[in-house]
Amino acid sequence: MSISPADVTFRVADPDPAAAECTDLTCSTAAELLEPAVVVGTVLASVLALVAFAYLRDARGRCREEGRRVADEQDAFEEFAARLRDLPAGRPAGAGRSASPRGLPAGAASAVPATGRDPTLDRVKRAYRETVMSVPHYEEEYDDDLHASVAAELGDDAAAALVASDGLTPDLREGLTTRTREAVRRRENLTDALDAERDRLDDAETRLARIDRERRALAEHLDGRVADSFDACADVWRRLGELEQRCAAVASDRQAEIRNPPLDRPERSPSFYRYLYGRDPGADHPVLAEVAALVSRIRADRERVEKRLANAQ
Repeated sequence: MSISPADVTFRVADPDPAAAECTDLTCSTAAELLEPAVVVGTVLASVLALVAFAYLRDARGRCREEGRRVADEQDAFEEFAARLRDLPAGRPAGAGRSASPRGLPAGAASAVPATGRDPTLDRVKRAYRETVMSVPHYEEEYDDDLHASVAAELGDDAAAALVASDGLTPDLREGLTTRTREAVRRRENLTDALDAERDRLDDAETRLARIDRERRALAEHLDGRVADSFDACADVWRRLGELEQRCAAVASDRQAEIRNPPLDRPERSPSFYRYLYGRDPGADHPVLAEVAALVSRIRADRERVEKRLANAQ
């Protein structure tokens, strides 16, 4: 039985079904503002002098935590590959099954375990348990038995081969090692994607923080010398509108990032952003949530200016 990369998908703990993405600022803002957490957060943030950007802070924390877990898993697979290389491999006595070029016995998925099998396969299983299944977060994240874990990470045929083969042949060891290296590469790619996402979050916060500083400066200006000046109030109102348009630009750029994630995931897997943030209800779009909160504050300021304008006439 041959092995192909399509046999294996990157694992996610209990993923929710991927939901349709929002495609514009109106959709994103309305959806996020209806979330109870966003409503409460917006009200509280309105009385603060500085914006905490809690959604972005939590998102960066999620990236850091996932990065640590991915690094632990990468190290575990590298250790498992090293231990595989050190295990003796040879044609087991009494075995007649052939092996495919990629290393797994033909028909392994339906074969019946032979008697008198080489105990080396038990050492392979022990090595897998002591490396891949021993990362600190394994029980919380996956909690699979060995067969399910090997099937998910290395392929169903690899899991079947560990059960059905008579022993660890050179071809089988090569096939398992190849699959393990593929698992390492997937985590290397995921590490790069997490780094890219952190950069995107930092860029969004820089832009939103600049907008909010200007918003607060306008509010202070309004509350100061120009409180009763119609022209000054009108200028503040116009500039607040420009700030809202800049928020729209941040949201538009984020929507483009959502449509072009830093990592393509298999068809059967949830999207990168659902994978990364989906386990935190109401926080699966942290940048859009921050935009929605800031737009809410800007609009509240504009309403306050409108009242000043009515009184100044």
